[in-house]
Amino acid sequence: MEFPPPEQVDRDSKESQTRDPRQRGVTGGRWSERMITEREVQKICERDPDLTPVMCYEILGRLNSRARYYIPDDIKAKKPMRVPQDFKAYKNWSPLPRQIQASRNFPKFILIVKDIPFIGWYQNGRMIQDTQICIGKEWGWTKKGLYRVEEKDIDHVSGSYPNAYGEPAPMPFALRIYSRVWIHAGDVVGGFCSHGCINLPLTPAEKLFNWADMGTAVLVLDSLKELDTELKRSGVIKKSG
Repeated sequence: MEFPPPEQVDRDSKESQTRDPRQRGVTGGRWSERMITEREVQKICERDPDLTPVMCYEILGRLNSRARYYIPDDIKAKKPMRVPQDFKAYKNWSPLPRQIQASRNFPKFILIVKDIPFIGWYQNGRMIQDTQICIGKEWGWTKKGLYRVEEKDIDHVSGSYPNAYGEPAPMPFALRIYSRVWIHAGDVVGGFCSHGCINLPLTPAEKLFNWADMGTAVLVLDSLKELDTELKRSGVIKKSG
């Protein structure tokens, strides 16, 4: 079955914002697509001492499927982006469930949701950490399914694709889950920018690499709506029950 790329959804419509999984778990939190200025970020931080510019950049990165360090340049370029109406509501926000009871008897479990796109890792059913990611440019390039970590390579390099200098592309902190598809540190310039691998910003990629074991379960979903169905189909719920 072919699925339309999530980028084709009209994010500006009220219906779209109601459905968008990025709104999940945010009480009174909404976003609008617009430009934001550095001065506005400064004022937000002045009003809330618990917020810093770096935290605001991270929130914007998570909402826009961009690594945090791209956000200041996006702001300077006056690039429209998803901006929360209340940054404070997004301080501890995740579009993924904080707990997955069905996987509570699995010591370690990695969840990847393609249409957000986000990754989270869980220990005994409780989320340890999550982050925005980049998956395949085309919808089917990152295939949904239940996999395992088959290989770990801290200094992996691509055997298929070169970098901008024509050399094998570095893929540090790499976890292979099937065929030539790896979870690894990479350039997260948008949610759909890879050849099929799952790219994470550097710091969370290192944390995930150090946390994951050989054989750790990895569930890739097209949408979070499929979570319970896919857990049952894959036998996770049966095993954990």
